[in-house]
Amino acid sequence: MTGSAVQKIRPWLTRLYPRDWRMRYEAEFTALLEECLNSPLDVVDVFLGAIDAHLRLLSGDLVNWRIMNMLNKIRATILIVFAAYIGFVIAGFSLVGMADDSPMATLMKTDTVLSAAWVTIQAGAVVALLAVVIGGMPLAITVIRGALTGSRHGLGLLLVPVVSFLALVAYAGFVFAVGTGRIHLEGVVLVVQPGLFPPGNRLLLEGLMATFVLGAIVSTMAVWKVVTKADIEQGTFPAFHGGTQVKVYRFAFLPAVITAAAMLVMLAATITWGWISFTALPYALAGNYGPWGTNTQAWFIGIIVLMALSTLAALFGIARGRTAQKKAGNDPQS
Repeated sequence: MTGSAVQKIRPWLTRLYPRDWRMRYEAEFTALLEECLNSPLDVVDVFLGAIDAHLRLLSGDLVNWRIMNMLNKIRATILIVFAAYIGFVIAGFSLVGMADDSPMATLMKTDTVLSAAWVTIQAGAVVALLAVVIGGMPLAITVIRGALTGSRHGLGLLLVPVVSFLALVAYAGFVFAVGTGRIHLEGVVLVVQPGLFPPGNRLLLEGLMATFVLGAIVSTMAVWKVVTKADIEQGTFPAFHGGTQVKVYRFAFLPAVITAAAMLVMLAATITWGWISFTALPYALAGNYGPWGTNTQAWFIGIIVLMALSTLAALFGIARGRTAQKKAGNDPQS
């Protein structure tokens, strides 16, 4: 999409915003679009800004659109990186499921480079998790406080991740009970021979994976929705006992950058791990060492594709938010 093509849709983009908003800001906003609307990325920013404007008006708040645009980009960055991280986690669990109890696990004990690649993946996972927790904690607490004092709908959305986690724990406990023989299911074999994965075992583990994936998806959607609707664009959070206040979205930006960087490192380490493993053990690539006895090559390619898409999404989010972060830092009102 060229700059001239982008400019042709400018009137349509303006009409995306609420009528009350346009009555107040249309002239200034149209002038800005004529000057700055040059790429598809700018169109995405305008579209997200329109969604934010509708949500602000629903809450009775008509925020200055310049401040709103900057903070919307930062907020969208945090949410995009979070969603991308969840996608990466799903791929990571799939990688562990493939490597566990396979010839690659045995090879890692003797191949130093392969072991180093796996340790890099593990270290990246720890760094990304810590960054998500540290960056998201002030935001999570602020959102929870707002939900407790505001709409019950917001509080209900916050319970979705809790219910999803409890469902996963309950199902995992059920699988463990079946695997240890405490619960007997027809068609499930306690000891599975390599290459022979019974349909009952496959169905049981497919249910576990489905519970995890669906829980991750609905939890991400719930968090995205409640954060989008939360009235904390310019909110602060007490960081230390001394009374230091941090602005939650701007505080979370650096951890988001660290998370995206960790995902990129893990992606490179995973590709390296796969290349070394399947070069040393070509029969494993053609075998069925994927979870549930699926083809190793197809499963590994799927893992790499999901990791790559998640990483690109996170880097896209960071690129969107970087300029807004600088502008917000120079704007005393933000």
